[in-house]
Amino acid sequence: MASNITGFELFKSNPNWQELPDSFWEFCSAHGRVRHYAAKQFLFFFGEESNSVYFLLKGRIQILLMSEFTEKIFRILQPPAFFPEVVLDSKTYPYAALTAEASDVFVLDRKALVQYFKENPSTLLPFYQNIALDLRRAYRQIKNIALGDARSRLGAKLFALAHVHGQETPEGILITVPLTATELAGMCSLARESVSRILSELRDLGILKMEKKQITISDLEQLRSWIHERQNSL
Repeated sequence: MASNITGFELFKSNPNWQELPDSFWEFCSAHGRVRHYAAKQFLFFFGEESNSVYFLLKGRIQILLMSEFTEKIFRILQPPAFFPEVVLDSKTYPYAALTAEASDVFVLDRKALVQYFKENPSTLLPFYQNIALDLRRAYRQIKNIALGDARSRLGAKLFALAHVHGQETPEGILITVPLTATELAGMCSLARESVSRILSELRDLGILKMEKKQITISDLEQLRSWIHERQNSL
């Protein structure tokens, strides 16, 4: 029980989750449990029956869009995060979830959560508001991929990664998620060669630095301006 409560402190101290009452977290603690996952372990697959909802307490989760022959990293989640966002409709999982590193996840039965909201309807609005914010971020990513050219797609993805997973260092904002050109290409629906070429261009402009799988954004405002120039030229 102690690990459950400690984990939920991440949510309770986050501005996006603060409006939910303590009774909500007490209910979750009483009806679910923490599971420990190793790196590169699937939590669930696309199309599976949606029996559970998940609260990410520690580690990182890759959200994968999958077809019969391919899979693409759509998003990378870090704590505190709730997923899948649409599972309350009782349909199948809309994507697959894979741990990017060793992770602790609180797992709650979906039916139990739905029953809680039926008995406590006043908590549904703050819960929904947080989910809506998360979905807006996802829609922004879809827009960037669907409407942008290669440079604006990759630039927007790097900017989002720096915002969500960035850590300030003397050299700039370090994206703490190790990423290869192949992984970035999958996230942006681009060819690996195109990503490598654009990364080299950004490096030559002094916007970022690369060392193996580590990317540091040297000047976030310069990256923002570079993205806007690409988007305005479309």
